[in-house]
Amino acid sequence: MENMENKEFTTFEEQIKILKIRELKFGSEETAINALKRYGYYSVINGYKDPYVEIVDGEEQYKDGVTFEQLFSLYSLDRDIRNTIMKTMLEVEDNLKSATAHVIAEDFTSNTNVYLARENYRPGRKRKDKYQIDELLNKFNKILTDSTDPVKYYQENYNNVPPWILFKQASFGNMVNFIKLQRGPQKNKIISLLYNIPVEIIEQYSDLKDFFMDTLFVCLDYRNRAAHGGRMYNFKSKPTFRYQKFFHPSLNITPEDYRKGSGRTGIPILLKALNLWDNEHLSIISTTGIEFYCKEHCKNYQSDMEFLMDFLFINKDSDNSPATY
Repeated sequence: MENMENKEFTTFEEQIKILKIRELKFGSEETAINALKRYGYYSVINGYKDPYVEIVDGEEQYKDGVTFEQLFSLYSLDRDIRNTIMKTMLEVEDNLKSATAHVIAEDFTSNTNVYLARENYRPGRKRKDKYQIDELLNKFNKILTDSTDPVKYYQENYNNVPPWILFKQASFGNMVNFIKLQRGPQKNKIISLLYNIPVEIIEQYSDLKDFFMDTLFVCLDYRNRAAHGGRMYNFKSKPTFRYQKFFHPSLNITPEDYRKGSGRTGIPILLKALNLWDNEHLSIISTTGIEFYCKEHCKNYQSDMEFLMDFLFINKDSDNSPATY
């Protein structure tokens, strides 16, 4: 099979010729060349051709009627989804850091030496000679030596950095793993704040705590995927959701469906999980945005609805618009 990445350098005009040989149609070759200049052949073509190609006599060929404009529209849709996911994850990160800082300060004070004491937390897994909590505390202590504000300001003026300042400088991944290592009372309080559910209820249901941690690790994988420019619309995270009786039936996913692979990961599952948080803004910036972009793409390329339905819960009975997540 002919493959661009195994060939020598080609000009943009030569790339167009190769695509025409493979039966890809063009509304405007000039517009296509401009798109390839801006975003690159690999990102646009190799990243989004899969729904549009078939193998004929051992060679890759575009299906009848497929245009560059259609393929590029899918690329643009995915870029909009990626930006929306990234914006959603920034909101999630802010919520996590705020809730965690509040609980840590409430239970252990805002004194750095006190709230960063190792005995406050579970040790986690041991890797080589260090437990996970030791690695995290080392990273937090490095942040305390940061020479930029606001850490520098608090060190110079108060000789102390409260958790709400320290956590602002921590990575999303560090915060997710730090929350995982919270002891029961603190983790329950964090969940209580994020879901607006009484702590007493959370203490009774371990399933909710499992679901919360599943949500965080799925979020982390999607956040990292988006940050590195990966394809999003059909991305399946490595971390997955365990089946939960209080969650999956609301998506019409039965235990049998789950065993066959449904409801484990995917953008609709993730956004539905985040809709349970006590933050309507999350739903507005994520679900509404993705619905709009999908509708715009499918308005022009209705045939794409069939494969997009597998990943984005599009409702083809609703004026080409995606269903509510």
